[in-house]
Amino acid sequence: MTISRSLRILIAALSVSLVLIFAGCKTTPEPEETPAVEEPAETTPEPQTEIEPVEVEVKAPDPLSELDINTARDAVQRANLIGANSYYPSEYRGLVAQLNAAITLGDTDPDAARSELLTVIDNANKLYDKTLLARKQEYEDKFYRGDDALNEIDADKFAPDEYAGTQKLALETVRLFDAGQLSASQVKADETLAAQSRLHYNLSENIRYIGILRRDTENYLGDAEDNEAFIYAPDELAAANEYYLDGISAFRSYDINESAALLTEAKRQSVLAARTSAVRKQQSETDALMSETQKRIEAASRLRTLNAEGTVNEARPWDGEEFLSTNPLIDRSKEVEAVDIEDAQLRALNEPINDNSEDVPEDIPIKDSDTQVNADEQNTDYLAFAQTLWEKGVTARNAGQFDLAKDYFRQADAYIDVYEANAVSQTYTVVYRDVATDCLWRISNREEIFDNPYLWPKIWRANRRIIQNPDLIYPGQILAIPPK
Repeated sequence: MTISRSLRILIAALSVSLVLIFAGCKTTPEPEETPAVEEPAETTPEPQTEIEPVEVEVKAPDPLSELDINTARDAVQRANLIGANSYYPSEYRGLVAQLNAAITLGDTDPDAARSELLTVIDNANKLYDKTLLARKQEYEDKFYRGDDALNEIDADKFAPDEYAGTQKLALETVRLFDAGQLSASQVKADETLAAQSRLHYNLSENIRYIGILRRDTENYLGDAEDNEAFIYAPDELAAANEYYLDGISAFRSYDINESAALLTEAKRQSVLAARTSAVRKQQSETDALMSETQKRIEAASRLRTLNAEGTVNEARPWDGEEFLSTNPLIDRSKEVEAVDIEDAQLRALNEPINDNSEDVPEDIPIKDSDTQVNADEQNTDYLAFAQTLWEKGVTARNAGQFDLAKDYFRQADAYIDVYEANAVSQTYTVVYRDVATDCLWRISNREEIFDNPYLWPKIWRANRRIIQNPDLIYPGQILAIPPK
């Protein structure tokens, strides 16, 4: 510890000594030296050389390059490709004129031409941006018009998934426009508008088809009601009405597929109701006329008649049931019920309901020469003609040719009218009396005859062959008395 302290003291002393040595100064300043003045040396002037003028070469400006021109042209073409010529034709034509003028200026003033080409490029880029915005606005206008059209037909309710798809495509299109992806946005825009168009067309057609199904069903239901289907085809009519109401309800609930299926079935049932009721009604009317004519023929066959010679022919009873036993009546409506009506046929239905008589002309003449009624031909067997026509009517009726059958039955009726005109319910022998002798008036007034004197013309018409003058009858004449 003592040694270290002594060493530090020694070092400090040496340091002070060294400082004094180096920092010491002279106490007496040294005398200043006077500088010697030098005489200027004699100079000899340099000989002057003549400077010759130097010609400065002025560099000519670089001519317009293909790169300068093509760069401007590409900018103009870019604006053209996006549709500037269509959206802003006057501005685009001005831009092209500016480009051509700049290229021409390049022959005389390339620098000015280059400056002008830069202006062309700037204007082309502005026109490009302006056209891009216009195209975007045009797309949006088209989309909103299409969207309004879809909303008018309730596409969001009838086809929610497809409608949502168009909205998604529209958002993607706008995103691509905003991102400056021109080609992709144009493709997506076309896809969006096409999707809208397809949806609108298909949905409109489906709605129109529903309207056609509804109209056709209502028309056939009207036909069924005209045919009194509530009497002749109540089950078919009830089914048609039920399907129809369910189909309308489904449509109002925006379930177009279910509505189409129900209305198609309603149309099928309404056609069936109309056809079935038509056949059953015609069959019923024909059967009623057939039965009435049958009864008239049977009644007439039990009458006596007066022939051309004035002789009374005895009755020839006839029973139509004998013919029906070998030719039983067929229910044609069962065949209608078995008809398979397909959807495709239903959509094409525009023909009148087929009553199975398509092979029979509308105006059916009866060509049998022996069926022409002639009241003057008293030797004709009208009863036999009436029976034959009735049997033909039954055959036509069983074939479903109801109009033809009715025509046969009416012709048979006409023959019965003539036959009954010659019928004799009884005979009367003219008697001479001194007082109130017989005359047609008194005979007609007899209780067992007509009990009415005013019916005397019936007796005269029945006996015209033997009574030329109704005021002249003779005792002993046998008169045919027609039925009352």
